[in-house]
Amino acid sequence: MSDELISQIRLTWLFQANPNRYHIQESLGAEREEFWNLNQHAEDVHCGDRVLIWICGEDAGIYAVGTLVSAPEVRPDSATGMGYWVQPADGRRPKTRVRVRYDHVFLDHPLLKAFITCDPVLARLAVIRSPRGTNYVVSDDEWRAISTWLDEASIAWS
Repeated sequence: MSDELISQIRLTWLFQANPNRYHIQESLGAEREEFWNLNQHAEDVHCGDRVLIWICGEDAGIYAVGTLVSAPEVRPDSATGMGYWVQPADGRRPKTRVRVRYDHVFLDHPLLKAFITCDPVLARLAVIRSPRGTNYVVSDDEWRAISTWLDEASIAWS
C-alpha cells in the first residue's frame, strides 16, 4: 500500500489511562490537548486518527473521544502534563508520545465497560481481552458499535 493511501486512512485507537499513575479525570476536565504515551504502535499512528480515551479501574470505560494532532516523538511530557503524574519522574522520562486533542469528553456519562461487554461486537475489544496494554487498534466494526452507543447515550443525556 502506498504512503499516500495510508495517509488517507483514518484509524481508530484506544488509549488506556491508569488513574493510579496519572490524574486522568482531572486532566480531562481541565485540558483541551495532552501528550499521551505511545507504548505500542508508534509506527502506525498518524495525525488525524481518532482516539478513544479509556480509564481503567472499577469504573472502567470510554471517557473521551479525540483526534491525534501530532506525529509520535520521543520527549518528556509537557509542563502542564507533568502536574498530573502521580510520580512526576514518569512525566519527565523521555518516551514516545503523541498529542491528542479532546473533541468530546463525557466524565459524567462515560461508556462503561459493563455496557460495552454486553455488546456482541465489543465484548472482545482488545482492552477487555488484554487489559495490560496502553494503546490498542479499534476495528471499523468496533468503532461503528461504539459510535452507536455514544450517539444513543448523547440523545438520552440531552
